[in-house]
Amino acid sequence: MQSDLSLTAHEGELIALIGKNGCGKSTLLRSIASLQPIYQGVITLNGVNLSDISPKKRAMLLSVVLTEQQSVASFTVRELISIGRDPYTGWLGSLTDEDNRIISRAIEMTYLGGFEERNIHELSDGERQRVFIARALAQNTPVILLDEPTSHLDLPNRINILLLLQKLARETGKTIFISTHELETAMQVADKLWLMQKEKGVTVGVPEDMVLNGSFDTVFRHPSYEFDKEYGSFIVQKQLDKTIATRVQHPNGLMARWTTKALSRKGYRIAPDAPLELFVDEENSCWVIRQGGQAVVTRSIEEALQKIADLYPGSNNTV
Repeated sequence: MQSDLSLTAHEGELIALIGKNGCGKSTLLRSIASLQPIYQGVITLNGVNLSDISPKKRAMLLSVVLTEQQSVASFTVRELISIGRDPYTGWLGSLTDEDNRIISRAIEMTYLGGFEERNIHELSDGERQRVFIARALAQNTPVILLDEPTSHLDLPNRINILLLLQKLARETGKTIFISTHELETAMQVADKLWLMQKEKGVTVGVPEDMVLNGSFDTVFRHPSYEFDKEYGSFIVQKQLDKTIATRVQHPNGLMARWTTKALSRKGYRIAPDAPLELFVDEENSCWVIRQGGQAVVTRSIEEALQKIADLYPGSNNTV
């Protein structure tokens, strides 16, 4: 296990903790938040050892959004966001004009205007997550920690939440940490990645440097997939047990690219001596399959795949 690890985060950064399951992403976030004991080392914020201060003072430095916080009492949106002011309101819990101003600003920044009197249980998952982020903003801390903030959301909401966090880091100057499995999206919005490996420590860098230096190739190497450095995405390794020759007008065109993906999905690799040739005719939006002196014109990838399966020697494949 790496024992000399030193990590630093700066104001206005969105930092994504990534890595395989069990690498310690949530453990690190919970340790920073003092939600579990630190087994070794020290965590400081602006020179303050977080283990040496009271929970109230710590709540003025760190705010936390945990995945399990989705189950809450029956509050209105504004009531739940107002809880973020608890460290400042005293034992009476009375909100001042300044508290209400901060709460209203948090509502505005998370696009929750008009939702204030809605019950939290009436909201969609994406709207509810924005309420929890607004509560963290209302707490007015320099650091916000979010554990898997998009794990229960559909694709549009996952992207919207990450874009919102990117915007908040830039506009407020807060340091925002997220643990996430959304590597491909995190690469597009995070200022820094903390790439974690169990027993091997943490690699830190901007996403583009980590693509170029092969960090993802090392951590996410697996027989069933590989990381595509050109497109910044993972590609499933398929069993390519058939061959087909291809000819295209525009090798970088959309029709050519998606045709190649479809052929790979069906187990075809490109080879010049294959029994069939597929011509991708982008100008006429068609696919032409040639075998010997015969040619068949198709008008969709689905139709082309079916015709290739019909004509392929000894093949009984279907689309």
